[in-house]
Amino acid sequence: MLLEYNEGRSKSFYCLASALLPVADIEGAITMTEQAVKDNDISRQDIKAKAGILRNYINTYAGARGIELKLRIRADDVLSNKGQY
Repeated sequence: MLLEYNEGRSKSFYCLASALLPVADIEGAITMTEQAVKDNDISRQDIKAKAGILRNYINTYAGARGIELKLRIRADDVLSNKGQY
């Protein structure tokens, strides 16, 4: 995923998705993304567009399982600089 779909902002999202979703869901999202890239004539070099498509498919799989793929940092940890980011 990181080689083909990391536009510089998605690494944490992909790591979280990989930790919480079954491999079959990740593979399904990648397959559907590859098909959407072909169907919509998106350049294989347009990593930002491909990453957006993949994120949508991963979120769809996660939503179907009742999983929200969002990092949560407590405000008091941020303010006191004690939290790990």
